[in-house]
Amino acid sequence: MKSTVLVLLFLNLFFHTQGLLPPKFQWKTIDFAWEGNRREAALASGDYIPENNMPAGIARWRDKVFITIPRWKKGVPSSLNYVYLNGSQSQPLNPYPSWNDGFVSEKSHKVTTNSTVVSAFRIYIDKCDRLWAVDNGVADMSRELRQITEPAIVIFDLRKNVLIHRYVIDDEVLRDSTVLTSIVVDVAGKGCEDTFAYIPDMGSNALLVYSLRLKDVWRIENHFFHFDPHEGVYRVGGVDFYWSDGISSAVVIPAKKGSGAPYLYFHPTSSRKLFRMSTKLLRDRNVPLENIFAGVEIVGDRGEKSQATAIDFDHNNNVLFSTQLSKNGVSCWNVDQPLTPEKVPLIISDCTVLEFPNDIKVDHDSNLWILSNRQSRFLYESMDFEQINFRVLTAPTTTIIQGTACEKISSLDRVLSFIKKKDK
Repeated sequence: MKSTVLVLLFLNLFFHTQGLLPPKFQWKTIDFAWEGNRREAALASGDYIPENNMPAGIARWRDKVFITIPRWKKGVPSSLNYVYLNGSQSQPLNPYPSWNDGFVSEKSHKVTTNSTVVSAFRIYIDKCDRLWAVDNGVADMSRELRQITEPAIVIFDLRKNVLIHRYVIDDEVLRDSTVLTSIVVDVAGKGCEDTFAYIPDMGSNALLVYSLRLKDVWRIENHFFHFDPHEGVYRVGGVDFYWSDGISSAVVIPAKKGSGAPYLYFHPTSSRKLFRMSTKLLRDRNVPLENIFAGVEIVGDRGEKSQATAIDFDHNNNVLFSTQLSKNGVSCWNVDQPLTPEKVPLIISDCTVLEFPNDIKVDHDSNLWILSNRQSRFLYESMDFEQINFRVLTAPTTTIIQGTACEKISSLDRVLSFIKKKDK
C-alpha cells in the first residue's frame, strides 16, 4: 500500500513539473541585444561583465516578458529589460524603453533621462497596462555602493512605451537600512488615476504607501513586518546563509462580495506565516496608529521551511502562489480554505531547474510565471557559467493546481469548510 502511495505521489509531482518543462527561457549568462559595436566597447570599459548579471524579477504583458537585473555588482548595462514571448529560448535582453534610456555606464554619477531605471528588483503590471517599478537608484550594491539617482517610483505606459510619471520618494519615509525590493498596485476607482502602490521596505521593516492621485507617499510600521528569528536559516543550492529580511512581498486580494475594500496579504521573507490587513487602513494616511497595529490579522502558517521571496494571486481560481526557497519550488493555497500546512501543497519542485525561485507572477491570462536564478551561489559562492543558471518557466495556473488541495472548490464544499471552521 505504501509503495502505491509513493508511486502516485511521484507521478503527481512529475506531471506538474513536466507541465512547466522545458523552460520557456534559459541562459548560462545574460546577454543583450546590442546595437552596432556597443558590446565590444562595453566589455572593454567594464560597463558589461556577463558573469555579474543576475535576473531577479519577471512580469508578462502581451508579447513581452519583462526581466529585471538589479545592480548587485559592476557591469550591468541595463536593469529593466524585456524579451519577446515567442522569441528563442536564450534570446538576448532588450533594455526598456530603449537603449538610450536603459543604459547606465560604470562611470555614471547621474541619469540623463527620467526614463532610466538604475536598479529595480521586482515589477508590477496593472490592469491599466502600466508597468510600475521602484528604482533604488544604486549601483554595485554588494561592494562599493554608488547612489546614482534618488529612489523613485516609475510608471510606464506599455501601449506607448513612454514614461508616464516619476515620483522621487521623500527622504522622511526612508531609513539608512531601507531596501525596496517589490511593488504591488491597487487600482481603487473605476478609472486609472485613483491608484495606490504598496512598497515593502524589507530592510527597515515598513510598508510605503503611494497615492497616484495625491502624488504623496507615507510610511507604515508594524511588528508583523519584522522577520521571525527562528526562520532565518537557509540552505539553497548547497549554500548555507542567514537572512533577517522583513516584509518583502505583498499582493492585493479582493474581500468577499459586498464586504468592503480588498486586503493586502503580505509576509516577511524570513517567516512561515502569512498576514493581511484591509487596504482601507492603508489608503488613509491619517488613520490612527493604534488602528494600524490592531488591523493586522494572522492568516495562517505555511509550515516548516516555507520561507518565500515572492507571492502572487490568480483571481480566476482564488489561489495564492508562493516561491519556496528552501524547497526549490512553488506552493499554492486556495484562499477559500483555512491556511494550514496541509492546505499549502508543494506543487512543483526541482533542485536544478528551480534552484532559488526568486520571483513569481500570474499574468492577465492566468498563466503562472516563475524565475529561478541561483542567487545564493551568485551572492555567497561562485557560479559555473558553463551550466544553465537562469530560467523562466510558465504554465496555465489551472494545469498546475489540478489534482491538488488548491483546486477551485464548489459552493457546497465552501459551506462545509466554513461550518467545520466555525465548529472548532
